[in-house]
Amino acid sequence: MNPIVYPQVPGDGGVFQTVQKMKGLVNQSFLHPYIRERAASIVQNCERNRTCEEQGLIGYVRTRVQYLRDPSGVEALHDPVTFYENRLRAAALVFGDCDDLSTYLATLLKSIGHPPLFRILSRTGNSFHHVHVVCHGNFLDPTMELGKFPREATRAIQIKI
Repeated sequence: MNPIVYPQVPGDGGVFQTVQKMKGLVNQSFLHPYIRERAASIVQNCERNRTCEEQGLIGYVRTRVQYLRDPSGVEALHDPVTFYENRLRAAALVFGDCDDLSTYLATLLKSIGHPPLFRILSRTGNSFHHVHVVCHGNFLDPTMELGKFPREATRAIQIKI
């Protein structure tokens, strides 16, 4: 249940390193029965409406997972199954930063057939500093309140999972 902690390369290289690890977590977790069961229970009333499913899943992540930055100088990633699902099932405190929330959301989306992408961005024009999910052209940022949109990015790249 411990997070994956690793020395991060500075700058954009470190962000790409983190996104590669995030992709690995999504791809090793999306078929897990706990993940599929959670996603199915969230979207059970959506009648295969993809917008309803996307909104249901992001709403779930936003309300069940507390945003909390990583400790200074450390990049930590939480596994969607061993951290999120096990802690949610035990009614324990669940938290993470933008990469953790995006990884969990992308895992839930992929588990029910949606094609999530990661979108890394900068709002300053310098190094990338934020990540969220894009699915069917919709920006899904689990760190933002529903109906609120972040400032426009000055640099952004979408990365297939």
